[in-house]
Amino acid sequence: MNSALEALHTELVELIVVYLEPHDIASLRLTSRTIREKASWGCFGALFKRKNIELETETLQQMTRVTSHDQPGRLLQHCTITGIARTDATAPAENTEHLRLLTEAFRNIKQHSPKHALASLSLRVAARSESADGSLVEPDSFLSQISIWETALRTFNITMTALNQSQLPVVEQLDIFGSLRGCSLACDAFLSFANNPASVDIIGSLKGLTVSLSVPYEVEVNDFKEAGELEAVPAKFSNPNLILLDTLQVLSMMPELETFRLHWHSLGARIEIPSTSIAAHQRKAISLVSTSLKECSLRGIQVSGSDLLQFLEAVQPAALTLTDTTLVSGTYTPIFKYITSPDCPVTSYCLDDIWQGRNLVHFEVPGKSKFRFARDSPGPTTLLRKGSTTKEEIRYRFSSGRALGSPQRYRWVKSKAEEFGLYHCGRYDFIGLNSPKIISFPEDLDDDQLFTM
Repeated sequence: MNSALEALHTELVELIVVYLEPHDIASLRLTSRTIREKASWGCFGALFKRKNIELETETLQQMTRVTSHDQPGRLLQHCTITGIARTDATAPAENTEHLRLLTEAFRNIKQHSPKHALASLSLRVAARSESADGSLVEPDSFLSQISIWETALRTFNITMTALNQSQLPVVEQLDIFGSLRGCSLACDAFLSFANNPASVDIIGSLKGLTVSLSVPYEVEVNDFKEAGELEAVPAKFSNPNLILLDTLQVLSMMPELETFRLHWHSLGARIEIPSTSIAAHQRKAISLVSTSLKECSLRGIQVSGSDLLQFLEAVQPAALTLTDTTLVSGTYTPIFKYITSPDCPVTSYCLDDIWQGRNLVHFEVPGKSKFRFARDSPGPTTLLRKGSTTKEEIRYRFSSGRALGSPQRYRWVKSKAEEFGLYHCGRYDFIGLNSPKIISFPEDLDDDQLFTM
């Protein structure tokens, strides 16, 4: 004989479930098969649509169980994969097992989920240390930059290999370490995956791509560094300004892409000017691009003026953001002429702290710079325009005097160092970078008492 609870309509059971905690819902589902069916969807099912999965054996084993054909975990749509960097080792030994388990879970989703795909996938890194009881906890600090980079690379390789082996597509958003400071993926690993024809079925339908990249790295051993404070430095013969050219080929594989956000993390690699052969490679890549982006954001990249112009002409964004972009050759004049031309599709833009060589660009519009200069009062370094104002002429100049030390200047330099990787204001600490503390200074502090560049 059915219980009174089992006799209730599914909608009424769902109303009850709304008021329960997740562990209470799980207990309710164990009372009978009828209740499990009525209480498994709606509010309870929504709990499984968005999950952060750590690359740990126990977590992955649980993921494979809850994504089987009759479990609500198969409803997973927005997945975050987090690699764990530990203070006691640079990489765990369970890579093969982690790949097997994640591949099995992805196959379950591919086979049993209603959409047979993930809507979004995000990659992250977290730092952990082992406590006295054996559990993993967040340490007060994490100084090993190379451990973070290796964990990022391992997390990317395992996740992307699992996607390829399971043939589980990501159809809306892919975010590769885009929300972290002090963590990026070596660009050669990203390009190797993205340019592989087998990856087209995985990322070919993407609507949005966010990625933080750096040049390939090497380990620098310094006797003066503290224990565990290993530093990532650029590998030899790396050329950071080529990434914008190479991404054109990647974008050509995503004809439905609407949003592209690229962040560059500097490891101090030497800037070079592209050769003639590279320029030919670029023209070939441009010819492959057949999409117009709704939004394009380039942050921290180093590129020649001609390359940046041709890139923008190829992707034709409607909204453009250039932040801390450095031209290693050429000027911004032809780029600004393109943006403001009547035929250009750009309808809004944000230009913020961009550089022409070693010169910071100041726009000749009303307003003040973010900090003071000696013997000069240049205009602001940020220009935002949209609508009809987008087509107004962009005029700019450089300061004729040096920047003066000030609290504003210090905070500006420190924020750039934390966001783009040149740690002039202190040592690398992954925990500190992602848990920023507010730094205050007396407003009457003398200029000579502050750090300046």
